Amino acid sequence: MSWLSVELYKLGMIKIGEFTLSSGLKSPFYIDLRRLYNYPTLARRIAQELLGKIPEDLYDVIAGVETAGIPLATYMSCLSNKPLAYVRKERKEHGTKSAVEGDVRGRRVLVVDDVATTGSSLHKAILSIKEAGGIPVLAVVVVDREQGARELLKIHGVELVSLITATEMFRELYLKGYINVETYLNIVNYIREFKRI
Repeated sequence: MSWLSVELYKLGMIKIGEFTLSSGLKSPFYIDLRRLYNYPTLARRIAQELLGKIPEDLYDVIAGVETAGIPLATYMSCLSNKPLAYVRKERKEHGTKSAVEGDVRGRRVLVVDDVATTGSSLHKAILSIKEAGGIPVLAVVVVDREQGARELLKIHGVELVSLITATEMFRELYLKGYINVETYLNIVNYIREFKRI
């Protein structure tokens, strides 16, 4: 997946600096895949690569997590001809008051998001899908930041599949000369700290 690291970096979707994530964690890097859909050819390729990692007979429905998981799940749904659902961050207070839009009852669900950090958003989505009668079988993301998501989901019986991990991503960027050794070691040490927790 070296092509992916370089492509995302060149397009400004991998940023180096000081950032506060939605989880509240501080980070020396930020992955902004919301810009991915400015590049439909790249978005399609990423969706195809994700679909290629999962046997199609393993799931019945693809569910995107609001907000960034929805366009990615939509691409995957169109390419695979599988039904699409999506999971709201907050249950709506009108109409059906549902947290899940789309028919998941009694169906095996592939849960999709763009980036996994602690896994809290994916975990919440999985609980909402179960509450709606769905059967979450796998969670897929483009990037696993390796900050606890895989372990959290495993506890709840759902495997996390990613196209690339943060470690792999920054190793490729370092080896190809896009980041210097100081930046690379700083990021690797940051990721290792989370793996020790």
